[in-house]
Amino acid sequence: MTHFERSEKKGSERSEGSYSFKILPHPADVKLQITASTKEELFQGALAGMASIISSEAKNKVLPSRARQVLIDAKLSKNAQIVKENIEVQSLDFNALLVDFLSEVLAKTDISHTVFNKLKIKKLTDNFLQTEIEGQKIDYFGQEIKAATHHGLEIKQDKSGNYGVTILFDI
Repeated sequence: MTHFERSEKKGSERSEGSYSFKILPHPADVKLQITASTKEELFQGALAGMASIISSEAKNKVLPSRARQVLIDAKLSKNAQIVKENIEVQSLDFNALLVDFLSEVLAKTDISHTVFNKLKIKKLTDNFLQTEIEGQKIDYFGQEIKAATHHGLEIKQDKSGNYGVTILFDI
């Protein structure tokens, strides 16, 4: 069951599967908080959250209630073509791997004019990711993201084994 909650003070929150993400208020940029039960789900949550930001027309807008419908606010291309891309990223550590992955997705988003919201991880270690991402072509973006940043980013694991991180996006 998908849970969605919206509050001006708390931001937009959604959960799907074994991850959830919440868009937090920030004076100049956008913050995305992700919680997941596995490292793989952490990457899926980050991708789905970033897709929600890109596809929303304003950073404080109420988002659609299902992760598969994050493309509602973005203008779908007339053919709504599905695009699949392969990504391989090698980084210094797991924190950098997440930012580098999102940066690769942003580059592919800009080049192919596609909002990517699904992934199939083929291999994941603490410093390497091989995955296939999937999304839909769009005519325009709701919110442009310039970059995923390393600012204050630290992936933590709680006593229950869940992972959490807050990512700052430069818009």
